[in-house]
Amino acid sequence: MSKFAALALPIEQPARMIIHHPVTQKPLCDEAGEQAYIDVWSADSETRRKFERVSANKRLARRGRAKITAEEIEAEQVSLLVALTAGWHLVDLNGRAIEEPFTPDNARELYAEPAMAWLREQVDEFASDRANFARASSTI
Repeated sequence: MSKFAALALPIEQPARMIIHHPVTQKPLCDEAGEQAYIDVWSADSETRRKFERVSANKRLARRGRAKITAEEIEAEQVSLLVALTAGWHLVDLNGRAIEEPFTPDNARELYAEPAMAWLREQVDEFASDRANFARASSTI
């Protein structure tokens, strides 16, 4: 263990992000009252760092041969959100549970939809906010 461990955030544990309606900003809930959520890895996690290293290595290997396209950048952004997603309970905008299980393929399909930009933004912002991964403390 690091001698600086008392300063560390628990970045290697996903945190639960409650999904908020894109217009009302109220938490989405299903018919039983359960809130919709996505379990998200921190942007500081090894999951993110591994993704970034693989992506950087691919770009370095291409250097001088072909430029990256806007479509490839979009696909990479979706892939990052897929990597940062650890699980979910999804609810549609009318309060009905979506019974699709979390899988990387389902996550890719969800995040790739142009009309899901609002959800991609929520996940991205949540993963980047270190406060979401802070331990409960009397000093916070």
